[in-house]
Amino acid sequence: MTINYRILNVSAWLAVLAVMFIPGTAYTEDPLRTEYGFPIRFYTDYHYEKPDDTIWFLSGVNIQVLSYLFNVLFIYAAIHVVLYIKKRLTHPKE
Repeated sequence: MTINYRILNVSAWLAVLAVMFIPGTAYTEDPLRTEYGFPIRFYTDYHYEKPDDTIWFLSGVNIQVLSYLFNVLFIYAAIHVVLYIKKRLTHPKE
């Protein structure tokens, strides 16, 4: 089985864009946080009452790389299934 790098690239970008466009899950118990990602949550933003005096943009963020890779794999498989079904429906059996 060969890897289709074009579909892999699209699935990696869709996993990143899901963080921006799909609403996250907010948790109100300690620690206050919001988790993003689809279908697996991989990006966690922690909310502190008194933020540290830091210049870093990602100081209260946790990114789980393995969960991100699983998201890319799930999206890659879903795109493959959709393309396979489309191919089977559009090409009649000979």
